[in-house]
Amino acid sequence: MTAAGGLSLPAQAAMDIRVTYAGSMGKVMDQALGPAFAQQHDGKYEGQGQGAYGMARLLASKKITADVFVSVSPGPMQILKTAGLIDNAVPVASTSMVIAYNPKGPFAPQFAAAKGNDGRWLQLLAAPGLKFGRTDPVNDPKGQNIIFTLLLAQKYYRQPGIADNILGGYQNPAQTHLEGGLLTRLESGQVDAAAG
Repeated sequence: MTAAGGLSLPAQAAMDIRVTYAGSMGKVMDQALGPAFAQQHDGKYEGQGQGAYGMARLLASKKITADVFVSVSPGPMQILKTAGLIDNAVPVASTSMVIAYNPKGPFAPQFAAAKGNDGRWLQLLAAPGLKFGRTDPVNDPKGQNIIFTLLLAQKYYRQPGIADNILGGYQNPAQTHLEGGLLTRLESGQVDAAAG
């Protein structure tokens, strides 16, 4: 019990929370927001992240449950709306697409030199032997967004067909990985560059 102005008020009950989120939100959710919320509310935090479309479909089919769902794009939220699980979604942040590369990898010097707005990074991603990693466009908005990014870049830099050369098809199993493991693959050198 706490006292305020002579009145006896009940202590706030502990609040546990289960959050399902886009895998790219893993670090911020599991190392910052989730633990901070749990500490502030004297409760437990449980986080689960993977491709947002896949997670939204699991939530909609009631194969998993969550108190909160965090996506980086509106598409997965529409799945939850259609399923009648939410009435509205509130945007709280935005994101940008980047190409991350392994600074110890064999292509690191070329990536470092390709910074800028001249489109050399596209040619580098299409280089023979370069292993590019991305997420599955069916299960993850980032997987869709890198396809859109490359298609727009090939038009902007006037390099027709280079997106297909880089991607090897939209559903290329040699490139598509689960959201949670892509950064690990980049850090370990299994891929030279990844969409982020």
